[in-house]
This record gives sequence, structure tokens and C-alpha cells, in this order.
Amino acid sequence: MFVRGIAFGLVAGLLMMGASKAKGEDRSGGLLPVPAELIERGTTITADMLTERHFYFDPERPLSVLTSPTPALGKAARITLRAGKPIPKNAFRRVQLISRGRPAEAVFRMGGLTITAAVLPQDDGAAGDLVRARNMDSHRVIAGIVSATGKIEVSAP
Repeated sequence: MFVRGIAFGLVAGLLMMGASKAKGEDRSGGLLPVPAELIERGTTITADMLTERHFYFDPERPLSVLTSPTPALGKAARITLRAGKPIPKNAFRRVQLISRGRPAEAVFRMGGLTITAAVLPQDDGAAGDLVRARNMDSHRVIAGIVSATGKIEVSAP
């Protein structure tokens, strides 16, 4: 009984030493970007929607949350982001300018010639994405690059 008590005391002492050592480590963490208020899914993120908050984390370990607001700016939220909570790295996507099944405009330019046509996109697309679209007059499928203005730029084959 006495030996069991000593063994228990030694184990407890070792655990306490480990706990105090863990407390002594520099786990100060740092500032992380967080939403200032609730951000609904699909909302384009701007700088005024974000603020910083101090979190405790081990600086030696990689984080799965944003450590800088820059990657989120100008992108759309894939999920609803709660105010004051760290933001997952995969919570964003580029803003979709072209939506599948919603009429859009295709533009073909060659020299001084410009041809525009109404098309029905077959894919969703953000600026710079290659998308397919069906010409609403000829029913032919074309492919083009989504421009920043939301039009599909088609080039000569």
C-alpha cells in the first residue's frame, strides 16, 4: 500500500513537471484574420469585413487557417464564416462570372472585326477559366476564356 502511494506520487509529480514545462513553452501564438461580422456563403470578401484577433497556437506547427487576409480578398466565401472565428484556408473560391445555364455573351475578335453572339454556358467560370458554351443561334458548342467583364472571349482556331 505504501509502495503504491509512492509510485502514484512519483507519477503525479512527473505529470505535473511535464505540465509546467508545457506552460513554460512559448505558445504565444499571434494575430489571425477573422470576420468582423457574419459573412454569408457567396459573399465577396473585402478588407473592411475582416479584423484581427489574438489566438494561442504553436508557431512551429502549420495552420489550416489563414494567417494573412490577403488570400481571401476579392474572393467569394464557399461557406458561411462566423464572426471572430479563424478562417479555414479552403473557405474561398474565385468569384464566378459565368454560370452554367445562364445566358452570356461571347466575343470573337480578329483584326478590326468583332462578332458577338448570345451563348448558353455549359460550365461555371471565373475570370481566366476556359469554359464551353452553346451558341443559341447555331447550337454549336464553342470554347473560350472568361474575361474580367464576364464575357467569353473566343479566339480563332
